Amino acid sequence: MSKPFAASPLRLTAPPDVYRRRRARLAADLTRPLVLFAGHAPARNLPSNAHPFRAGSSYLYFGGPPLENAALVIEPGSDGDAGCTLVRPTWGVEDAIWIGEPLADEALADAAGLDHGRLIAPDQLPELLTGRDAAYLAPPMPETLALAARLELAPATTGERAAIVKLRLVKDEHELTAMRRAAEVTVAAHRAALAVAVPGRREADVAAAFHAVLVAHECQPSFTPIISVRGEIFHGVGHPNRLVEGALLLIDGGAEEPGGYAGDCTRTVPVGGRWSPIQRHLYDTVRRANESATAAAVPGARWRHVHELAARVICEGLIAAELLRGDPAELVARNAHALFFPHGLGHLIGLDVHDMRDFGDVAGYPPGRPRPTEFGTKFLRFDRDLEPGFTVTVEPGIYFNSAIWSCDGLVRPLADVVDRRRVDALLRERFGGIRIEHTICVRTAEGPEILTAGVPTDPDELTALLASS
Repeated sequence: MSKPFAASPLRLTAPPDVYRRRRARLAADLTRPLVLFAGHAPARNLPSNAHPFRAGSSYLYFGGPPLENAALVIEPGSDGDAGCTLVRPTWGVEDAIWIGEPLADEALADAAGLDHGRLIAPDQLPELLTGRDAAYLAPPMPETLALAARLELAPATTGERAAIVKLRLVKDEHELTAMRRAAEVTVAAHRAALAVAVPGRREADVAAAFHAVLVAHECQPSFTPIISVRGEIFHGVGHPNRLVEGALLLIDGGAEEPGGYAGDCTRTVPVGGRWSPIQRHLYDTVRRANESATAAAVPGARWRHVHELAARVICEGLIAAELLRGDPAELVARNAHALFFPHGLGHLIGLDVHDMRDFGDVAGYPPGRPRPTEFGTKFLRFDRDLEPGFTVTVEPGIYFNSAIWSCDGLVRPLADVVDRRRVDALLRERFGGIRIEHTICVRTAEGPEILTAGVPTDPDELTALLASS
């Protein structure tokens, strides 16, 4: 905490008493102090030329105001107020000249649900923690990690991380309000992007329209948007390609609202608005997989089983297209779908587009349920039994990726069920990929709340948006 930075506006998503209760619930599971660091903005070449600041997600969840180089200290047995301390940076006159006046301590404490006396300056933190065997959580930012090392703090254990996961998995109504807000902006951005996706323009033009909506709503991208006619590359970077009539354009992007909650949505359209017969068939297949999996995302359902349901629907469509042959359930058991659908069905989403991914499989997999090891399914990012309040994405897809089909170790064991001639024809045509993604909240046995329903998945309704410009 060597230097202060400008405070972000206080955009906390819940009232103060909610943060107090969250801290108290965590404190009941702690056996030593836990320091949650906000982090700092990473530099772009020069320290004074930084990327936008975004506070650490667990720090935000427990009520930390979005201040660079701030920290929350939570003591075991705390009631959420007493036993909690907010370490906030200090300002001098020169800082005020360059970056503005700081927020008043009273405003920070009130927003966080803390007594005004529970704020301290950075130079008081070592004394607070001396001899305490404290643990820490921090975003992966060099100055913050260096500070944790100087303070001789231990990284949070698996058990301490699991205590946070238990709280963050189920979203309360304050969080859902923020996620609906993120989804609303995400939907608007997708519709704006589709409106400019016409032959002859560039992927970059579509990306510009997408980003413009986010900026107008004071949002950040929840991740770098994937806007590409090379949709078979899952996390392709950049937007260099021209939009050629008939090519499949995949748009995968989301907004992060000012409080830190993420949206995520994917749609795929043919440039020019006319589906070829095989594009339409495979699109309809992915849509059926999305709808089937979404309907199955109910309390008590195991996520891997929902994933396998989507894989069976995809195999049915591939059989009908004469790309695969055999029984759909047997093809899924042999992992044949992974040649075309080589990723997991979706992921947790919340205070990150891949919520709690920084906790690894502690968040995604409950004790005793290891991550699969086979190709494709090993990318299933979580496999929990769903509960009301879980927020997840549902994003099946069909892709024709030459890297897969040139890998003999993946393809040869399934040669008896694949029509390689038809596959190779689509690879030569650079078919690309189709993905349809919703963000949902698990609710009741009647089905989930679909947060991203504002962008249609019906193929005719979707292509009609291309003409709205």
